[in-house]
Amino acid sequence: MTAFATHARLDVIRYSQVWEDHRLLDHGLAIGPSDDVLSLAGAGDNVLALLLAEPRSIVAIDVSPAQLALLELKLASLTRLTYGEFACLMGARSGARRAGLYARVRDGLQPDARRFWDARGATIEHGLLRAGMLEAYFERFRVRHIPPAAGRLLGLDDLAQQAALYDRLLGTPEFEVAFRAAFTPQAMSGRARDATQFRHVDVEDAPGFFLERLRHVCTQLPTRGNHYLEWLLTGRYRSSIPPWLRPENFERLRDLTGRVTLVASELSQFLETQPAGAFSAANLSDVFEYLREDGAQELFELVGSRLRPGGRIAYWNLLVPRSADGLPARRDLARGLWQQDRVFFYSDFHLNET
Repeated sequence: MTAFATHARLDVIRYSQVWEDHRLLDHGLAIGPSDDVLSLAGAGDNVLALLLAEPRSIVAIDVSPAQLALLELKLASLTRLTYGEFACLMGARSGARRAGLYARVRDGLQPDARRFWDARGATIEHGLLRAGMLEAYFERFRVRHIPPAAGRLLGLDDLAQQAALYDRLLGTPEFEVAFRAAFTPQAMSGRARDATQFRHVDVEDAPGFFLERLRHVCTQLPTRGNHYLEWLLTGRYRSSIPPWLRPENFERLRDLTGRVTLVASELSQFLETQPAGAFSAANLSDVFEYLREDGAQELFELVGSRLRPGGRIAYWNLLVPRSADGLPARRDLARGLWQQDRVFFYSDFHLNET
């Protein structure tokens, strides 16, 4: 991870939402009350989704101070606001001025996070769900190229009807041209994702792959309840809401926030300080594809050495195939889960055991 940490911009929020289907982690890691979990922090959504399984502890690690500041603000807001105020500060609801809500949460932040957010009043007022570089990119694409009627996909319960509506609204030559132009690695670098995240990508037709995944999610899986798709198509949550934002989970999460520890570090450097068996499960996003193949295998080995016997590692591939050579794979389970992945761009999902 050293190269990524050295060259990527770490002072910007790259993601204000997690675009990795939490249900794959729910089923793949099967977290329980005796688990100590290691998770990439990112925007924190899947940290909070895993927290709902009530593990003994979660270490949320990220090399980016901006991403950790975002998760810290989400955690502090859970403990200091009502549900309605929390949803408003996140940007899921309108209501009170968000600057005033932030002022009530501010003292619950550590100094670094407080300084980060004190300098970003406009970002707070806009709503945290829209704060990320990737989310802003999706928003620009939606406004320009996704017809408002595409939101009707979210109300259908029949795959044939979904396919017919998709073909009429999004399966057009005009949409394909716009999509292909927007979702090349070159177009996304520095605008949707950091350029360093494409360093090892050599896929010939990345936008074609993304377009096929979008069609799959819209036509081969139920669209009702897919909050990832709802945000892409409409820019809001109305008919479906991620678990960490649901009102019925608010009090539970509030009571569980003390089980989360935030760590600012490169993953490998942190793991080298930990004893064998420190964790029972790990959610590692798609971090391995930012490394060369040999570096990825070294990190796999290091992660495995810090997990207990029978522990599991979950991770995605986006455009670079990476899998652990030295750890037993739960390939059938992982493949079956990936086939139900409601996010529209990953090429694979992996589970390995120790």
